Amino acid sequence: MVRQLVDVSAEAANVPPPGWAHPRNIRDMRMEIKGAKDRGENFQEKARQLRMMEGEEILGLRHWWLDRMMNGPAPLLEKMTLFWHGHFATSVQKVRDGYFIWLQNDTLRRNALGNFGALVKKISRDPAMMVYLDLQQSRKEQPNENWARELMELFTVGIGNYSEQDIRESARAFTGYRLDMTTQQFRFAPFQQDKGVKNFMGRTGAFSGDDIIDILLQQPACAQFIGRKLWRYFVEDDPSPQVVDVIAERIRAHNYDMRPVLREMFSSAEFYSDRVMRTQIKSPVQYIVQTSKLLEAQLPSPIVAQNAMRQMGQILFAPPNVKGWDGGRTWISTSTLLSRYNFANYLINGDAMLPANASQRRRGTDNGFRRSMQLAEQIHRDPVDMSKLAPAELRDKPRELVDLLSARLFQNCPSEKETNAFMEYLEARKPDTSDETMRGLVHLMMSTPLFQLA
Repeated sequence: MVRQLVDVSAEAANVPPPGWAHPRNIRDMRMEIKGAKDRGENFQEKARQLRMMEGEEILGLRHWWLDRMMNGPAPLLEKMTLFWHGHFATSVQKVRDGYFIWLQNDTLRRNALGNFGALVKKISRDPAMMVYLDLQQSRKEQPNENWARELMELFTVGIGNYSEQDIRESARAFTGYRLDMTTQQFRFAPFQQDKGVKNFMGRTGAFSGDDIIDILLQQPACAQFIGRKLWRYFVEDDPSPQVVDVIAERIRAHNYDMRPVLREMFSSAEFYSDRVMRTQIKSPVQYIVQTSKLLEAQLPSPIVAQNAMRQMGQILFAPPNVKGWDGGRTWISTSTLLSRYNFANYLINGDAMLPANASQRRRGTDNGFRRSMQLAEQIHRDPVDMSKLAPAELRDKPRELVDLLSARLFQNCPSEKETNAFMEYLEARKPDTSDETMRGLVHLMMSTPLFQLA
């Protein structure tokens, strides 16, 4: 089973892009808007059309990826792509180019199970990351330190394992990295590169950007940093130093190739210990995909999915900052937990979910609230087919039905107290075994702390 998850073919990463995801001359489009303004034309309408196009592309791209996570042939590949998206966090709010965002997603997927060092080098040349951390603005006379700082602090060795001088010297090495806004591709400008001698992490040489990355990978702190993040992502929030040491040793032994590291991690006794099983809180994206899959329901429409991600606290391609999402217990608050319950109800019963700002609109203009209600009507959906979840022959057998649904929804046995609560729900409604009652039971089970755990 582990090999089936990890040893996916390279073909699985060849995901057809959305139709609009191809290079285009964004600079010309924006220059056209500026030219219209200079000519006194209605540039505001042109700018609005460009913003709408960019917004619609990202909305579609989010749904495209959710669909890939839910229906694609390689679930671990998608989960690792999501891991790297949080690790190399980049936001469309600054990048403002759907093609750049898709291109980075494609790069992460193609390298998700490959070599970490090779991936870092590709990300240093990634257009979205270059825009996000201003790398394309770095010049020999004035190196920009944003990328150099985050490369060490967030992407490789972590805080406390580098100096301010290391940042400055690293920034010099990455000068000359440029973007061709006509082709939307990376290009190298050799005359803008600082080819002088650098002093970096105790070593001296005329280092290039790739040399800097190689030196960082040789630091023991790098394997520790990546190992800890991997264990936190897949297993538990606070791994012990001993566990991190073991993973770091395996990362170094495999020269940062992720596939054998994950294979060994998923085959370890510690991965299946009672101490860590069913202790992780599902991320919002995992919750949306897994809940849809468990209910054998289609993904919600793009606008509903985006709204749900926003309300739960994890919207794809828009992490809160370059650090990404903190995860763990931060996923749950009073408001985000209510949003999870409402989303489950939406999938189960088809009750329309209002946009996030509908309540504010209701307190505002009547027209604004009416627009919210019209949108809610557009995204109404049919209830889930309960014949797939609650067979007719078990509906008058509370214990057997609860056991069946528990195996599906929890992949684990709930406590006797929780099981009794589910059975009491059915007993109180006897002899009603309608779909409505069954949907109520499923929603009750999905509104427990146990369902929030992976």
